[in-house]
Amino acid sequence: MKKKTLEFRAENLKGLAEQRASYVEEMQQIVDKAKAEERAITEDEKKKFDELDKKIKNIDETIKAEERARDLSLNVISTKKKKKTEEEEKRAQEAAEERAFVAFIKGQPIEERAGEIQLMQGNNGSIVPTHIANRIIKAVKDMVPYMTICDVINTNGKLSVPVYSEDDTNAVKADYVDEGTELVDNVGKFTTIDLNGYVVGALALVSKKLIANTDINVLDFVIQRVAEAMAEKLEEEFTSGTTKIKGIISTTKVVKTAASTAITYDELISIKHSLKQRYRDKAEWIMNPATYTAICKLKDANGQPYFKEDEYKILGRPVRESDSMPTMAAGKKAIIFAEPTGYTIKATTSIELTVLREKFATKNMLGVMAFGEYDAAITDGKKIAALQMKEA
Repeated sequence: MKKKTLEFRAENLKGLAEQRASYVEEMQQIVDKAKAEERAITEDEKKKFDELDKKIKNIDETIKAEERARDLSLNVISTKKKKKTEEEEKRAQEAAEERAFVAFIKGQPIEERAGEIQLMQGNNGSIVPTHIANRIIKAVKDMVPYMTICDVINTNGKLSVPVYSEDDTNAVKADYVDEGTELVDNVGKFTTIDLNGYVVGALALVSKKLIANTDINVLDFVIQRVAEAMAEKLEEEFTSGTTKIKGIISTTKVVKTAASTAITYDELISIKHSLKQRYRDKAEWIMNPATYTAICKLKDANGQPYFKEDEYKILGRPVRESDSMPTMAAGKKAIIFAEPTGYTIKATTSIELTVLREKFATKNMLGVMAFGEYDAAITDGKKIAALQMKEA
């Protein structure tokens, strides 16, 4: 269809050029006639000459517009072809990585094809297929709730996060000002929190019998197993990690319960209102599924539940369940209520994979190890509060 449009424009240009030539010829005839008769051109001739001149100028503008439109159209088609070609090349490269990685896992020779990028070795002697590594990173992100709601910065190596803090002695305050008096010049303080590149590793065991089964999508299975192993470790660390990654339950803003194994409706209100109103509007609850089950069973004086189990909301704010959160045990921080951007995660930009063949050979299995750099810490304590169970 586009080809026909271009041909039509070419014919238009040809027709306009022919019209222009005929108008130029008429103008020349007017001038030649007056010259032959040795006289000036008449008013009627001048009027005709000007009309022809105007028509020629209009044709010239039209031709320029037609040529410009044609060039733009050709450029659009060229750009689309280039984009399509780039996408096709990308898909071909990804398919090559997948074939090579599956062949490597199965212990088969990797097929050599012209123009294909073969697997590379990483810093730990690991196989690093970029496309597959990115799939694992995305899968981990989808599995770990903290990585979808908190402030996540994707980078490798050390990261220094600037933090602005205030307390009662250095908070910026507004006040009335009488003539001749000065405003108090209290200011908050800027500090930094360093997030390091702690290497988090996960090991997934895969049955060789399963790998040999041609009905199984080996690549998807391996990616899922590795991502699950990474996600389980990271969720645990983002919740309660202390030695390296600082978990979200390390918050010092705490509301304590009256009982060591039970939570009341009033205590939920207290922890919600322990955050300033401007944070509550975006805050979320984080708790163990068992804790959420117990809260859903809370009933008012008429025996009616305060919350509907299938709504996953408490006091109007959404609930995130995490198996890594402590249960309602004495002294434990069983519930987090937080505006999630108060917790910052430094997430890896690359995953390195290593396939272990010999170590698990006696089990007729092979291991797939994944390594990535992660760290996390509370960067704004005003946004995160915990409900802590009473000590026994």
